[in-house]
Amino acid sequence: MRLPQPYRGFESARGRGRLVKFHFGRSELHYEVWHHSGAGKLEVGLHFEGPPELNQQAFDFFRSRMVEIKARLPRAELEPWDRGWSRLYETIPAPYLDELVVNGAVERLAMYITTLQPLVELFEPEDGKGVEVELGNVAR
Repeated sequence: MRLPQPYRGFESARGRGRLVKFHFGRSELHYEVWHHSGAGKLEVGLHFEGPPELNQQAFDFFRSRMVEIKARLPRAELEPWDRGWSRLYETIPAPYLDELVVNGAVERLAMYITTLQPLVELFEPEDGKGVEVELGNVAR
């Protein structure tokens, strides 16, 4: 799967170790691909790493849509995480970063972006209202 044109203009940053972050203008709401070499797994997901209030609002927003999200990302889990952060993610067995694992991670990341980015774009923490959106729809 390739990213649709509207989602090819992301920003990226390397973290420590084997961690890469991608975002579309709001770095506190970003996608991560992180190889946990000691655990032998690769994490792919959307992280909420802003102020606690923003993280909680994002968590609540996405929690209310998990049935729809899981229809496209059946292995996705939403959970509170370290430092008041939250994440919507899955892990892939990956004792090593070989071509098969990397290609699988690229496919999963593209699926996460095309499924979740329309929701990220509609997420408005100030109003507290839900927004209806068809998941995976990137028409603009």
